[in-house]
Amino acid sequence: MKKLLFTLLPILALVCAAPARADTASPVDFVRDTSKQVLDLMKKDDGHNTRKVRDQIEAIVLPKFDFKRMTAYAVGKNWRIATPDQQSQLTDQFQSLLVRVYASTMTRYKNAVIDVKPNAVMNNSGSEAIVRTAVSLPSNGNQKPVSIDYTLYKTQQGWRVYNVSVEGASIVTAYRNQFDTEIRTNGVDSLIKSLKDKNAKLAQGS
Repeated sequence: MKKLLFTLLPILALVCAAPARADTASPVDFVRDTSKQVLDLMKKDDGHNTRKVRDQIEAIVLPKFDFKRMTAYAVGKNWRIATPDQQSQLTDQFQSLLVRVYASTMTRYKNAVIDVKPNAVMNNSGSEAIVRTAVSLPSNGNQKPVSIDYTLYKTQQGWRVYNVSVEGASIVTAYRNQFDTEIRTNGVDSLIKSLKDKNAKLAQGS
């Protein structure tokens, strides 16, 4: 399942950026409108300007995720024992890990077809939403579309994504057991070092 999550991470990220009207858009519009925006940008990558396209997409996508909340959920109960500095480092490294993984494979998905379901599941008096989508690749023939759900919450600046689930498997939960084991065995600083090492390795291969 983790391999599936990593493979689909480009799709997870690309549909969650927001256009200028994100502060007034519904969560469904937030996902639907911008999926087209980012896919159109990806199609400009002809193999010669890949880095430029990646930078443009990252600039759109990153502000629309709440990486601190994602990291806190991934770290779980251990988040409370981390110092503010450790929390900041964990957030920075977890964000870098997700971004590097998606950026390394995103260009494979320029021809993706994203079906955004019309009705979001609203919770907490409309302040939280789950938007369901189905992602398919024409090149995969008759392969079943992959269901990807986005959990968002509403801020004064608009909707923010703090969890993504692929075929019912949450990215946050996928990391939680791994992070918990590392912290229980070796402490918070060891998890920070582990994430730094992974990011350094990914950076070498980029």
